Amino acid sequence: MILKRLLGKLNTDKDNDDVKPQTDYIQLQLEDLNIQMFRVTNPDIPHEVSVIVPRAEIREKYDEDNRLVEKEVILNSITIVHAPRHPLAGPPSPPPEIPERYAKFIPKDSDEDEEN
Repeated sequence: MILKRLLGKLNTDKDNDDVKPQTDYIQLQLEDLNIQMFRVTNPDIPHEVSVIVPRAEIREKYDEDNRLVEKEVILNSITIVHAPRHPLAGPPSPPPEIPERYAKFIPKDSDEDEEN
């Protein structure tokens, strides 16, 4: 009931009844961790959804009778992002100019430093 009212409010185009809201659903389950995200947004503003799991380790040790003796779960920096896409601000800026005195710079040989 509440979801229907919310969906009705997001339909901003009064002349076109075919406009439907954009919905995104993510479910991430790693061992006992369960993350869910459900979003309903205006389709006039495109959104990007990203799920980043840089590290997930699950280690299990069993005895000779095949019984679980030890379990280690390492989850690090799990990130879920739901963000509107923005148009580019313009062309990328040119690389910085390197002053001439640094452009011809040659570092000392590290072997010379050890001798002194």
